[in-house]
Amino acid sequence: MSRSSYNLKQALVVVTQDVLLLAELALAIYLGSRNPDDLSGIFLRTFIPLAALTVFASRLAIRRLTAASPTTVPTEA
Repeated sequence: MSRSSYNLKQALVVVTQDVLLLAELALAIYLGSRNPDDLSGIFLRTFIPLAALTVFASRLAIRRLTAASPTTVPTEA
């Protein structure tokens, strides 16, 4: 079983990504609820691009911070 470790900055990126994804989800649901007839369309047009951008940016940030610091936080695999 392989264990990966994140340094502290990478762990902060992951926490920030989680918070952003929850905020994007809430925003998409809120915007969709304002027009119930097109809830699905508004949700998909709002959430999917924002979530994809957030995940892409987070992965890029994590890769850039890979060797930044020797301080690590163990993760469960």
